[in-house]
Amino acid sequence: MKRHFQVTVNGETFQVEVEERPESAWPPVSPAMVAPPAAASIPRSGRLAADPTPPLQDNRTITAPLPGTVVEVRVEPGQRVTAGQVLVIIEAMKMENEIPAPAGGVVREVLVEAGTTVSSGQPLVTMA
Repeated sequence: MKRHFQVTVNGETFQVEVEERPESAWPPVSPAMVAPPAAASIPRSGRLAADPTPPLQDNRTITAPLPGTVVEVRVEPGQRVTAGQVLVIIEAMKMENEIPAPAGGVVREVLVEAGTTVSSGQPLVTMA
């Protein structure tokens, strides 16, 4: 049975004829074969470095590269650190992200503590 409709799309009107067909008239549809996505590689520590060089608000302030919750602070004021040393660990989307020191120096101030919720760009540690 054929039915007629008037359809308007973006202000333009079309006359459409639709024919009802029995289900057996349609060709069978089978899903396309798709390879499963490759598994993500996770470091052995179970933690991911958020970014090898975290963003700096200025030359001495390390900021959060992503929003999350601070689960561990590994430094304290006055402590000497080396480039790449983990300063803070932030949990985001059930992943722990290590925030490393971009360069060696001395920690001047720790601005967060475990349990603190941080937003992207929020200062975490200042270096001297």
